[in-house]
Amino acid sequence: MARPENRSEARPLSLTLPIETFNYLVLLASHGQFGRTENEVATHLLVREANAMMERGIHDRRIPAPPDE
Repeated sequence: MARPENRSEARPLSLTLPIETFNYLVLLASHGQFGRTENEVATHLLVREANAMMERGIHDRRIPAPPDE
């Protein structure tokens, strides 16, 4: 599953989704695809897509990490 290698690198994120999208995440989770919960599935898909976009060079430069809080 696509996740930060070091959990201390992770940052919380809250999302609001259309009900159809949320229900699809629940369906994927119920089949054990990409995670056991809808949050794990959403995290996996979001990280996978963001990493793929960075690898394809969608942007001209790397996005710098936010400063430590």
